[in-house]
Amino acid sequence: MNRETQKIPLFPLSTVLFPGGTIPLQIFEDRYHSMIQDCLESDSKFGIVLIKEGKEVGSTAVPHRVGTLAKITQMREISQNRLYLNAVGEARFTILELIEEKSYLEALVETHTGDNFQEIAAESRYEAQEAASRHLKSIVDLNGGWVRNAETPIPDEPEKLSFFLGQLLQASNKIRQEILEESSPTKRIELCLILLKREARSISSTLNMDLLFKFSRN
Repeated sequence: MNRETQKIPLFPLSTVLFPGGTIPLQIFEDRYHSMIQDCLESDSKFGIVLIKEGKEVGSTAVPHRVGTLAKITQMREISQNRLYLNAVGEARFTILELIEEKSYLEALVETHTGDNFQEIAAESRYEAQEAASRHLKSIVDLNGGWVRNAETPIPDEPEKLSFFLGQLLQASNKIRQEILEESSPTKRIELCLILLKREARSISSTLNMDLLFKFSRN
C-alpha cells in the first residue's frame, strides 16, 4: 500500500471518474484555463471530484472528500476560447484540506496507490469479468452496435477490475461515489455485481420491448 500527500488543483464536476476511466472535458472559464496552464507547466495532473454542494459554473463548489487524480492525455483548442481535453483517471485520493489561494480550488490530498491489495477467488473474478463482458455487449446492442470481446480487455487485478465495473455502471452519481469511496476492492466488486445484474434486467427488458415494437410494425 502506497500513500502520498501532495497539493493538487481540483476540478469539481457533476460526474464521478474512476481510476482507469477516461473523461472528455471542455474548458471555457478563465479560472480553469489558468488551472490547465498550471498543470501543463508541472505534471499535467489535477483532481476530479463530484460536487456535493454548488454548481460547476460560477461560484466555488463544495466537493466530496474522495476523488480521482486525472492526467491530461490530449488537448486541443476549439472555437470561442474553449479547450477540449481528454483525461484518464490514475488513483483515488482523499482531501485533507481545501486551499483557496488561487482563482481555482486546490487541496492537500492523500493519494491511494495499490490500496488494500487483495486476491479474490478465481470463480469470483471470472463471474465479474463475464458480467462486465455481457454488460458491455448489452449496452452496445442497446445503441444498435456490436462489440467483440477482444476489443475490450477486462482487467484481472481486483483493484483495476473493481473500478472497471464501476465505470461500466449507468448508475446515479450518488451510487458511483459510494463505489469510489469504498476502500475494499472485494466489496466494490460485490456491490458492482449486484448493480450490474439489476441494470442487465432493465436493459434486457428495453431490448425486448424494442424488438417487439419493430416486429409489430411489420
